[in-house]
This record gives sequence, C-alpha cells and structure tokens, in this order.
Amino acid sequence: MANRAALLGCGLLAAFLLAAPTPSNAATGDSTAGADRGASASIVGGRDTTIGEWPWQVALTAGRRLAPGTLTSRRFFCGGSVLAPRLVITAGHCVADLTKRQVLTIEIISGRTRLNSDRGQVVRVSGLRMPLNAAGKRRYKGLAGAADWDVALLTLSSPLTAEPIKLAGPDEAAAWTPGHVAWTTGWGITKAYADRVPAKLQVARQVLMGDGLCRRSDGIAFQATRMLCLGGARGHASACSGDSGGPLVVETSDGYRLIGLTSYGDGACRGYIPSVDTRVSGEQIRRWVAGTALKLTGKNVVGSGGTAGPVSDWCRIPAVFGLKPAQARRKLNAVNCQLGRVRTDPWAGGKSGRIIGYSRLPGWLASPGFKLNVWIAP
Repeated sequence: MANRAALLGCGLLAAFLLAAPTPSNAATGDSTAGADRGASASIVGGRDTTIGEWPWQVALTAGRRLAPGTLTSRRFFCGGSVLAPRLVITAGHCVADLTKRQVLTIEIISGRTRLNSDRGQVVRVSGLRMPLNAAGKRRYKGLAGAADWDVALLTLSSPLTAEPIKLAGPDEAAAWTPGHVAWTTGWGITKAYADRVPAKLQVARQVLMGDGLCRRSDGIAFQATRMLCLGGARGHASACSGDSGGPLVVETSDGYRLIGLTSYGDGACRGYIPSVDTRVSGEQIRRWVAGTALKLTGKNVVGSGGTAGPVSDWCRIPAVFGLKPAQARRKLNAVNCQLGRVRTDPWAGGKSGRIIGYSRLPGWLASPGFKLNVWIAP
C-alpha cells in the first residue's frame, strides 16, 4: 500500500486552530465521531495559472486576528470551491476536528491568484455542515490515512461575488468516466516536504483512472462510491501536502463541472502513486450536497445537460509481473505502450530474468507510447 499520510496545510493551522483539546461540533448541532483527519493533497508537476480561469477556487485560512501581520500563505491550510454566494464546499478533514469557535475564525479568500496580494474578498465563515448518518453521527471517518465521506459545506457571513461552479449532474456522468481529462487547482506545496506554498495558483492536468487502480494501491481504504481515482498521464502530477478540499473539474459543453475534492494522496508526492478525490458528483454525496445547499441557500447547485468529448486512446498499463522482457514488450505494444529500461535487481528473489517490479501499477492510463521501466530478478 502507498504511504498515505494524514496531513493538513503547511502554514500556521496547527498552531492556531488545532491547539484546543476536544473537538466539538456546536457550529452545526452535529455530534462528532472523533475520526482522524484525512490526508491532504496539492499540485505537484503543475503550472502557474490565474484565478480568472478558475474563479470558483477559494482558500481557507486561519483568521488574521489569530496572527496579526502574518502572510496569508502562512495562514492558508485548505482549498475550496464556491457553490453559491454564501456557500463553499471543501474536504471534511479540513474542518472535522475544529470546535465551533475555531470554525468561526476561518476566513475564506476569494478572487486571488497570489495568496499574499490584497485582491479579491476576505469573508468569515459563519457555520459548518457535514453529512450525518441515521443516528445523527458524522459519516466522515479516517482509515489508513484515507478519508471517507470527506466533504463539508461552509456557510459565509457575507456573499462572495466570484462565479460559482455546479456539481456534475446525473445526466452528465459520461463526462467523468475513466479516461477523461480533469483539472485540479490550488496553492498547495509543489514538491515533497516543502514548508512554503507557491506564490501563484497552480493547475495540473489529471486523468480519471479506473477504480481497480486505487483498490490495488489502497485496499479497503478506497471506497469507489465516494472516492475518485486519478493521476497524471505521465506520472509527474501528484498529490502532496497542503491543498485538500480544492476542486477537481471537468469541461463540458455547458462549462466546467465539479466532480471531486482533493482528499488524500502519497505522502512523498510520488507521481506514480494515484491520488484520491472525494466523489462529490457521485450519487451518495451529490444528493447530500444538493439537498443541504437547497436548504441553506435556496439554490440548485447541480448542473444538467453538459456533454464531453470522446476519451483519448490511452496506453493502459497491463500486468507484466513474472514475464520475460520479450513477453512484456509484446504485451505492451498490443495496448499502445512500450517497454522502457530493463534493469536487474541484484537483491531480488524469483525466477531469473523474470520481471519482479515495474514503474506503474497495472491499469494506469498513460500517454500513448509510454515507456514502462521494469526490474528483473538476477
């Protein structure tokens, strides 16, 4: 299993928000399950972008009064998306352990490309909602560094002027099946173990992977009905620490649609390990978000009628474990892939000359002609 780390943001969140002893949920009237925080993720292997391209993106920050004079980038801890003028959606693990008082100190930054600029709006959070089960307990829970039912809605003390985004609707599911391209944005760290976030908003191109890929990586922690599996086609764009809750969007004929929230990923930012997002446009979570948003704002936050283009002809990595390199080459060529470097692992067991390791998990959707590096037993 990949090293799934339970990480929050890079700034001063731990010092300013998580210092209180016992979390409660008086802000919502919910009772708490006391679950572990899920892992967060950010943009590794992306590029600079602008808020004008992704206007619904917001940043969650510890309030300025908690650290007067501190840069916004040092108070930033999670991302989110505008669903309505007074409603933001984010990952549940960003806020699950906070008390009512701590929740009310969060500030939402909207309309900024650079976190440390003075552009856009700064609005206080006024309340929190998270999904509950029939017994009134939160559905959110942590498991092996992952986070299930990893979603939260934040109400705001005043309206945002940013363009909101809608969740993909039931009739738009074809726009986000495995093989489709999606886009993830945020200000999270851009390399493993960095202690500073980037100056500008980042975006990375992702490919929606099949559920089996993340099941092989995460085992029972991956719950396909509420989680999405994704990665970069070349294995360079990765999840890391600092930007949980940010949007994963797909483009349709009716504009962009929100399909995921950055939830958890590999703790070492390795691009060949798949990332996992909350499946907010899946039936279970979409129903809760839509119903709660309608009660809170009177607005329909679910899209309809959008269509997407065809899926690209990806190289789908086949299983080649135990094969000879020549056998692997034929199998790879048949699915638009290539055999890359063949290296001998002098310490490996197994039948001599047989493949005992490779650079991508079976099922990874890579760029056409992708070269799979392999290791063989001596």
